[in-house]
Amino acid sequence: MPFPAHRGLFGAPPWLHTAARYSATPRIGGRKGGPLPELTGPAGASPPAAGEAELLCIGNALVDIFARTEGTGTGVRHVGPEELAGTLARLSPADLLGTCAGGGAANVAKIAALLGVRTAFAGSVGSADGAADPYGRLFAGELSRAGVRLFLRRCRRLPTGALLTLTAPSGESRIIAAPAAALEFSPADIPEEALMAARAVVLDGYMLARDALVTRVLALAGRRGTAVALDVGSADLAAARAPEILRYCREYPLLLFMNEAEALAFYRALHGEGAGEQAGERRLDRNVRSFLKGLTQDGPFPVIAVKRGSRGAAVYARGERYPARSRVFIPGDSTGAGDAFCAGFLAGWLRDRPPEQCALLGNRTARKVLGTPGTTAAFQTIKALSP
Repeated sequence: MPFPAHRGLFGAPPWLHTAARYSATPRIGGRKGGPLPELTGPAGASPPAAGEAELLCIGNALVDIFARTEGTGTGVRHVGPEELAGTLARLSPADLLGTCAGGGAANVAKIAALLGVRTAFAGSVGSADGAADPYGRLFAGELSRAGVRLFLRRCRRLPTGALLTLTAPSGESRIIAAPAAALEFSPADIPEEALMAARAVVLDGYMLARDALVTRVLALAGRRGTAVALDVGSADLAAARAPEILRYCREYPLLLFMNEAEALAFYRALHGEGAGEQAGERRLDRNVRSFLKGLTQDGPFPVIAVKRGSRGAAVYARGERYPARSRVFIPGDSTGAGDAFCAGFLAGWLRDRPPEQCALLGNRTARKVLGTPGTTAAFQTIKALSP
């Protein structure tokens, strides 16, 4: 079915809610954990009272914790909240580098709000005595202080999720993740009125395995003609979910965010190619670039933004490629940089900026969080940027 009317490539406005709508139908208990140790976070603040959110972000509500370690190894290990609490208890206070609200969609919400976008976030946190538990309060306080309106489910069975990043002197990092209450967010928890009022909804790529939730978000967005921004999140997800992502590109007004490794994995999975000897390759060859151009040529959507690290980004839209270069940098910590790019890009897109400017704002925003633990960059530093 046709998309609603759209003026220009990124023209004003990028998505007309008053235009003809379309409907697309996609083809497609845990134990009670003890509380995690409380770390210092910002004080809470009341969410904004006026105006509907332009951007609704749906994802895993997590607290990111950063620490030094003498150990080696990389990768991600999923554990229960009790095991993570035990790991934290064994760390020296001097080893803790910082903590902040986290999760991809929450990072986008926080940073987009600091850039002046009216933003909301929906997710699930833990509950203690009817109120958010310590990590839940930290999470809610930080997002509220940024100006994000919150739609939080409070889960009584599990604590708020947390993700611990341990970095060795060599620079290698390993992650211990205990998502806990974050995984309890269900289709029934989606704030439908907020989604239908938003101009765009951000869907965390790590939600892709939760089919019922994704299907419901896309159905609501399709009914209203609301753009869906999907940040894939990992090369493994890009490969495993490539057919679904391709279908979403064709059936919904999709803004797709990938880094080069994810774009390669997406392309190869769809074309029956294994990683093979090119597993370490990161640059896109002519075939991949042609494929991405072709995927975008028949309409205003999908728009595909490929993050290229120190080389900036490239936007594929209307069958064309729009490069946006960046300064060369050597990050001390790149956690959250992709989320910051997504937030900056969307802030530009919601202000009707052309593709190169959206990508440049994404690059500038990402640079602000490089070298700091997660998205703990000073609020005023992010606010100084303007779409």
